[in-house]
Amino acid sequence: MSEPILESSVERGRKAVALVPTFFGGLGGIWLFTWKAQLTSRRLSLALVSLFTLPVLIYLTTSSPKDWAQNRPANVGDPKMFLNAVSKRLVRAGVPLQPAQKVELETILTDEYTRTEDTLAEIPASQMSAERQRQEIGQCRERIRKQAQNVLDERQFAVFQNYRPPNRFEQPPPLADLQWNRTAPFYHWLIDLYFFILVPLNCVRMCGALIRDELDADTLGFLITRPLSRARLLCIKYISQITWLQLWLLTQTLLLFAAGRLKEIPDLRNLLPLFLGAQFLAILAWGALGLFLGLVSKKYMALALVYGSIVEMGIGRIPTNINTLSLMRHLKTLLGHNPALESIYNWSAIGFLGPVGALFLGTLLFLTLAALMFSYREYHHTTEMQK
Repeated sequence: MSEPILESSVERGRKAVALVPTFFGGLGGIWLFTWKAQLTSRRLSLALVSLFTLPVLIYLTTSSPKDWAQNRPANVGDPKMFLNAVSKRLVRAGVPLQPAQKVELETILTDEYTRTEDTLAEIPASQMSAERQRQEIGQCRERIRKQAQNVLDERQFAVFQNYRPPNRFEQPPPLADLQWNRTAPFYHWLIDLYFFILVPLNCVRMCGALIRDELDADTLGFLITRPLSRARLLCIKYISQITWLQLWLLTQTLLLFAAGRLKEIPDLRNLLPLFLGAQFLAILAWGALGLFLGLVSKKYMALALVYGSIVEMGIGRIPTNINTLSLMRHLKTLLGHNPALESIYNWSAIGFLGPVGALFLGTLLFLTLAALMFSYREYHHTTEMQK
């Protein structure tokens, strides 16, 4: 038999060094656990249901611009109001309309208004412009004038020509009203519900539970005994969870835009890169906020609602520089670079570097606070569960 080979002290030292986890080694291990834990049969089935619920709702409840135009024709004006105003002027001028004239003039006005509304409704939203609206309405007025000349006498026609119709006929509605109101329901689903409600709540819920779940399972003691500092451990868990959230919400966004594409919502191709960039920054910031709130209290979702009410819905709407404390305000500034969102929500776009820097700064601030709290505060399973 051969003699057993004895390991040298150098070899034993190398093995001991190899057992010490590095930052990237810890990141790889926790990331592996993160995505595998999400792909269990129960979690995956629930996740898939939640993933497809909103796109299906959008598809079922949102009308395409063509259907919207058919159900809600462009309102050029009210022919009866126009006729009543003209009739009053003619009475004051001493040349009132005869009953037969009034019937003929009402028919002319109704036919031409309807014709113009149908023409505007058939124009694709992407081709609508203020100049095109003025052109169509100007042609409508000219046709009415020519036909009215055959119905009215000279004195009546002189009064009729000098009359200016109501504002909605004289001045077409703002471009945003006609160009984007056909697609506004889709954007309210996408922005109001998904981007400003579901995304923040999901980020806070999943990142707030990073340490809270360990406390509930009484496994935090095993993690903090490893040769990694608490701050590094926290950063590793945050990066792993944020990576998973970015991939998951990216899939969700693509499904939402696919639903909009099926409904023929215009200009989504130009919005998609901007929206994904804003969402990337939003997930970083909301996730860092959730991580910090999860370390403050086990009722971190309630704290998030309080924070949203005071900072985002309160301070963020104050028309002074203090509203820069709001994350939503910077996200709105980024999304305001899209014409549709700028028109529908009246958001102002004032550059990219300012809001992007503010969102990164907010993320860094919440992460720093979370790391400091986790490093210097002792968490005990029994004490935390009794709170």
